[in-house]
Amino acid sequence: MEQQVNLYQPILGAEKRLFSARAIGVGLSLLALCLCGLAAFGAWRTARVEHSVALLETQQAGAIAMAERAGAALQPGRSLAELQTQAKSLSADIAARERALDLVRQGAVSPATGFAARLEALARRQVEGLWLRNIMVGSSDGRLAFQGYTVDRGLIPEYLGALAGERALAGVRFDKLAIRRAKQEEAPAQLVFELGAPGLKFEVPGAHP
Repeated sequence: MEQQVNLYQPILGAEKRLFSARAIGVGLSLLALCLCGLAAFGAWRTARVEHSVALLETQQAGAIAMAERAGAALQPGRSLAELQTQAKSLSADIAARERALDLVRQGAVSPATGFAARLEALARRQVEGLWLRNIMVGSSDGRLAFQGYTVDRGLIPEYLGALAGERALAGVRFDKLAIRRAKQEEAPAQLVFELGAPGLKFEVPGAHP
């Protein structure tokens, strides 16, 4: 009895592989490249927002310094109580800006319509002779309110018209526009205006709880 053995054909078929090692390596490389791109975009966006916030802070600091110089010329002999009130107001402004910057750094914004984009829009639309004093932004919706000073009544509609062209402010709702004559201590401003939103109210100067 004879038995033949075929040595040229494998007894068992070769194992089938869905993906080769090269294909898996290429896929992982593409995934890493995409993740690096997302991280770079996030860092760029954060840096841009911080630059806008710093620009607003610089603008407000200049306006405060101008008001202080004008006030010192008009009222050389301020009382201790007045100085303490002004110091408290400045401290509150600094604390509010620091809270806003902390939220920005934590990423609690949307790229197109979050409050970071709204701050960028306010920073872009600057009008000579008009400056913002207080800004209040809703953390979860499209609410925005701000107070500002101006030396000319005609600059207010010009500024609001410029803001209307900003995409980031398209969904912002306002329910109040108030204009009053500036007080002596608010010089060199001639008028003070406030644009309010539902649920966002500025503290009335001199009011106590």
